[in-house]
Amino acid sequence: MADHSISTSEVSVTPDLDSAWKSCLELVREDIPTPYISSMIDPLRLVSIEEDCCTISVPNSFLKDIVADRYIDGLTSSLSRVIGRRVHVLLTVLSPPPVVESVASRGSQLREPHNRNSAVVTSPPERKNYSFENFIVGDSNKFAYSAAIMVAEFPGRNYNPLFIYGGTGLGKTHLLHSIKAYATAMSPGSRITYVQTSKFIDEFIATITLKKDKSIFDQKYINNKIVLFDDIQALSTTDATQNKFFDIFNVLYSANSHIVLTSDRPPVEIPQLSDRIRSRFEGGLMIDIMPPDIETRVAILRMKVEAESVEIPDDCLIFIASKVKDNIRSLEGLFHRVVAYAKLYGTKIDLSMVQYVLKDLVSETPLSRTPSVELIQNTVSDYYHIPLEDLVSKSRSRPLVQGRQVAMYLCRELTDETLLAIGRQFGNRDHSTVIHSCSKVESMLKEKRDMFQEVTQLTNNINKSL
Repeated sequence: MADHSISTSEVSVTPDLDSAWKSCLELVREDIPTPYISSMIDPLRLVSIEEDCCTISVPNSFLKDIVADRYIDGLTSSLSRVIGRRVHVLLTVLSPPPVVESVASRGSQLREPHNRNSAVVTSPPERKNYSFENFIVGDSNKFAYSAAIMVAEFPGRNYNPLFIYGGTGLGKTHLLHSIKAYATAMSPGSRITYVQTSKFIDEFIATITLKKDKSIFDQKYINNKIVLFDDIQALSTTDATQNKFFDIFNVLYSANSHIVLTSDRPPVEIPQLSDRIRSRFEGGLMIDIMPPDIETRVAILRMKVEAESVEIPDDCLIFIASKVKDNIRSLEGLFHRVVAYAKLYGTKIDLSMVQYVLKDLVSETPLSRTPSVELIQNTVSDYYHIPLEDLVSKSRSRPLVQGRQVAMYLCRELTDETLLAIGRQFGNRDHSTVIHSCSKVESMLKEKRDMFQEVTQLTNNINKSL
C-alpha cells in the first residue's frame, strides 16, 4: 500500500465512525486489487476511535492474522490521514452473532442426510478447459503468465526456449494448455503440440522396440510452430531418450519453432540431465512459479465457486485458503470436499460446517508431517483388505481398481508428489491414469455417501499414523 502522508493543513477533528471508515476505505481501495477488497477488507469494521487508538473488528482469527501481516500499515496511514493525526490501529476479533444450530448441536444432522431438495449445491458444470481467462494471476505467477501470453501471440520471437519451473500444483500445466488454446485461436492453421514428457519417452521407446519408422516419430514434433513439453524432469531416464530429444530440440530451434518446457525444479537440479541439454534450457528464459499468496488463493476459490454454482461465504473461503499455502491442487481438493459434503448431506455451507468437514484434513500447526506414498498405500491396503502387491499390480478386478483409485486420489491430495511420481509408485502407470483415477473418486465423493465416509476415515487413519 502507498504511504498516504498527513497534510499539516488538515485539522485534527475526530469524525463519526461511519464517515471515517468510509473515507478510509476510499484510500485503501487505491492500493489493493479489486478482487481482494471483498474478501480481505469488506468484512472489517471500525468500532471505536479513542484518542490515538482506532479499533477495527475482524470476524475471525485467521483473517486477523492476514490483515496484521499485509494490510495494517495501509489501514493505519489511511486512518491517520482521514482523522488528521497519527493513530495506531488495534485489531480485535469480534465474531458475528452465534447461529442457533452449531456443529456440536447438530449432532446427527452432520451424519444423516437432510431432504435432498434442501441442498444448496447444484450439479457442477462440465470441467472448463484450461485457458488464460480462467488462470488466476498473482504476484507469484504473473511473470510466467505474461511470458506465456507473449509466446502464444508471437511464437519464435522471444523467450525461446521458455522454461517454467515450480512445485507441484502451481499451474504450470494450466499455462501450457492456455498457450496451446490461445495460439490455436490466433493462428488456426498452425501446428501446436502439447506432450507429457513421459509420453514422449514411451512413444520413442515403442518406436525403437517395435522397429517403427523413426521419421514418423520425428515429424510429429518438428513440424510445429510451438511444442510444449510438460514435466521435462522425466527426461533424465536414458541416454538414448536424451539424444533423441536433443536432436528434435535443435531442429525446432533452428526452424524458429517455439519450445516451452515445465519442470518441478530448475535444470541444474534435474538428475542425470546431460550438460548440453541443460545448457540449451538455460540459454532461454527461465521463470519460477512461487506458491500463491492468500489473496490469490481466495481468488482461485472464488472462481471455483462460480464454476460449481455453489454458495460459500467469504469467511469460509478465507479459512480454506489459509490452510493450504503451496499447492493449488490441494486447495481445490479441500474446496471439493466441502462441496461434496454439502451435496451429500443437504447441509448449508458456513464456517462451522467447513471447519467440521476439514478438521482431519488440515492442521492447526505448521509443523505437521506430510504422509508418504508408501504410508498411504499401506493404509488403503489394510482398510480394503487388499494385498499391497495387488494394489500396485496391473490387475483390473473391480475391488482392486476402486481401492487403487482411492489410493491415487489420496496421494495427490495429501502429498507433494507429482502425478508422474505417483504413477511410478503404482506399477509404473502413466500420469493420465492417475488423473483419471482422481477424477473418478472426485465424482464418487459427490454422489455416494459411503465413498465420502470411506475417504474421510482413510484420511483420519493416515493422519493418525504420522
